[in-house]
Amino acid sequence: MRLEPIPRDQLDPELSLTLDVFIKGAPEFNPLVFQTMGHNPEVSKAFYHFYIPIRTESRLDVKLKELVRLKIAQLNDCAT
Repeated sequence: MRLEPIPRDQLDPELSLTLDVFIKGAPEFNPLVFQTMGHNPEVSKAFYHFYIPIRTESRLDVKLKELVRLKIAQLNDCAT
């Protein structure tokens, strides 16, 4: 089963605001992830309170972080 993204204007208000802030800090990020996770706003909020600082405030280079993510996905047999 595939979940369709929630339209931006129907997202939980806190998630919508978080998405706006996140896009400013990481413009290359695909907003459809936020919109799809919008099906469960409480889980999404908890995840992004953890994830956003790691993504936007890390001292690691963006390219290195992406390589790490790709390697983790490969080790877990996840399609990227």
